[in-house]
Amino acid sequence: MSEKNSDNKTKADAVHISDGLAKLHEVAELMTEEELQQKADEAKQAVEDAKNNRPR
Repeated sequence: MSEKNSDNKTKADAVHISDGLAKLHEVAELMTEEELQQKADEAKQAVEDAKNNRPR
């Protein structure tokens, strides 16, 4: 992939991540502390699972 395409992909990824975080914030406003904690724990576990399952 050329450097320009790589830059465009990185910028597009940043936009998608930003949009995702904004949506996450909206949803979090509607959740209780217990629900938020449960989702945070699930997200942490998903990250750990992804780290443990990535190709070496």
